[in-house]
Amino acid sequence: MKKLNNVLATVALILISGAVMASGNLKVNIEQSAYDEAIVKISNVVESQFEVEIRNVNNDIVYYKQTQRPSKNLTQTFDFSRLRDGDYTLEVRLDNEQNLSVISIKSGKVTVTDQEKEVQPYFAFKNDRLDISYLNHEKDEVMLYVYDNKMGKLLQEIALGTDFALHSAVDFSKLNEGSYDAVLVSDDNVYEYNVLLKQ
Repeated sequence: MKKLNNVLATVALILISGAVMASGNLKVNIEQSAYDEAIVKISNVVESQFEVEIRNVNNDIVYYKQTQRPSKNLTQTFDFSRLRDGDYTLEVRLDNEQNLSVISIKSGKVTVTDQEKEVQPYFAFKNDRLDISYLNHEKDEVMLYVYDNKMGKLLQEIALGTDFALHSAVDFSKLNEGSYDAVLVSDDNVYEYNVLLKQ
């Protein structure tokens, strides 16, 4: 019986890992085309609906599009001739992933000055155990905090490290009935997951 439980636990861990590894495949490539134009190529391993948004430095939306049909690839030419010189953010979102590019426009030249990718962590709570998987694209130092909402008290602080694929589990079996928050923190992002324990 113990051997069967170990096999089932291993299979569950593989399924959790597979769920998070199936994501993280969003790719965005931005190339200068003609004067004041850039070609944006977006791809994903599975067919998805993409959201594309461009904002100026005041955080005003200057462009927004959501694809109507799922596809693996999207290529679009953007004409920036009507935009003032300055920095803009181009954000591509799908499901639990997003890619944020900072674009600088100066005298008709389009340059990508920064690009970062974010995949939201995977949380799964079952049998008083919270499993967490996170793709750490930026290789940030990632921390996990567990709070008791009723007492407003920090119960656990776990350093998950800087690896690309991070996995952790938190045992809630010894805690009383109530509401708890698991908070995953990287350099630029904070993700919360609420756990409600009932007797």
